[in-house]
Parts: sequence; C-alpha cells; structure tokens
Amino acid sequence: MSAPIRLPEPQFIPVSTLVRTSVCPVRVYLERHDSIIEPAEYTIAKQVGYHLGSLAISDSPVAAGNETVPSVTSPKAPETLPDPHVERIWDEIRLVRPDIDDSMKEYLEGCIAACRTISWEEPMAADLACANRKYGISGRVDWIFNKNPVIGILRASRAPTYGVWKQDRIRAAAYLLAAEEMDVLNTGWTSSPPSEVRIVYIPSGIIRTVAPTASDRRSLLAALRKAEAMYRGETPLAPPDAPCDRCPKSESCTRGASEPQTLFDRFFRKN
Repeated sequence: MSAPIRLPEPQFIPVSTLVRTSVCPVRVYLERHDSIIEPAEYTIAKQVGYHLGSLAISDSPVAAGNETVPSVTSPKAPETLPDPHVERIWDEIRLVRPDIDDSMKEYLEGCIAACRTISWEEPMAADLACANRKYGISGRVDWIFNKNPVIGILRASRAPTYGVWKQDRIRAAAYLLAAEEMDVLNTGWTSSPPSEVRIVYIPSGIIRTVAPTASDRRSLLAALRKAEAMYRGETPLAPPDAPCDRCPKSESCTRGASEPQTLFDRFFRKN
C-alpha cells in the first residue's frame, strides 16, 4: 500500500491559519489547495490603517464647513465637497487592487467616517514580520508602539458590543507568542515582555485592548496541534461548535452536507 499523501510541511504555520483552524480544521483542510484571495474589505481597512493619524475630525469637509453657496434662483441644497481622504485612499486602493469593484468605495467612506473620532497614537513601526522558532508560528504585526500595549493588530470586521471577538483573543495570543523573538521588542526599551494587544476595528473606528487568558492560550495550542497533525497527513475532525450553517465548504464535508457522502464524494467529486 502506498503511503498517504501529505501536505508539504511548512517551516512556520501562519497565525491566520491557526485562527481558522481554531474555528474548524476541516474547512482549513478542504481549502488547502484553494487560491488565497484577499477580501476587498481587508484591502480597504488595511489602507485606511495607514492614514489613521491624519483622519482628524477637523479634516472632514463637513466639519470644516461647506464653502459652496446655493444659487439665489435655485432651490437645490449646496453640494457636498468631495472628501480628499476618500479620493486619495481610493486611488491607493485601486493601485493595490485594480480589480476592486467601484461599489466598495461606499465601504471605504464608512470606514473613514468611523475612524475620524479615533484617538490615534503614531506607531514607531508598521508591518513587521514575526516568528517563533520554538513553536513554528509566524505572522505580520500591523503596528509596534513605544508604550504598552506595544503590539497593534488591524481588523476589517466590526467590533462586538463589548470586548473583542473570541477568534481575536486567540489571534492576540498567537501574535504575542510569535513576537517573543522580535528584535525590536528585545532592545531594552520594553521593561517586560508584552502581555496585551491593541485591536483596531477599522469599520467601527474602535480600539480595544485584550490580555489573552490561560484559556485563550490553551485554545491556541490546541489549534497548533491540529494544524501540525494536518501537515503530517492526518484528516481532521470538525469541532462540535463548528459554524457549518455558514461554511462555503458544507457540501464537501460529511458533517455539513445535506445527505451523507462517501469518502469518494468528499475528496474527488467536484461541486
């Protein structure tokens, strides 16, 4: 009997893969050959993140006052001046993602409006790669600040009413672990290893601070073990609370399918 086909074992497992594995390792397994396409919402939120320091509310054309004077003979209301931030950032987004749909400009406008009142501290560095060789995980930190919490993570989702989302707690724990070996955090300017993370929810214009708990770190280690098992060639099992009702791979998974499927159906028959 021939040996089972194994996924190529990576030197490091990305933080994003660990977070997805914590939700459902089966979906990660089924999507292993799919091309990775960055969501348009993330592209927009990421670009807005580079401009948070300049998105002061006083810069808004609405806040600064509209200079347009209505015609005496026209009953129409004055036209709103175009927001220079929207136009500038949209040009950058079109450069990064030439295929982005024009309808997403409205999403950009919403993100900018939400971030106008954000209290922003300029970071000392941005977009830094990090990796923990002991645990074999890697990622890219969005911001490094010169005071606690020193690590900042950008999210393209809306903030929950309170705190942060469960997956963001695991994400924060993963980045804290991956950042332990970052040179920028080991130069003496930090008094102790970071234990908190700033999470910036761009669509809500909200910054939340999270300190991962022991439970969060256990969830991270469990996801790491499952991801490592997949790369060893083991077939994962879906957790009891997997979100099968909204999974795009539900028809390829025996648990999410409307009818029981054979192994042939699951792995060889195309939808």
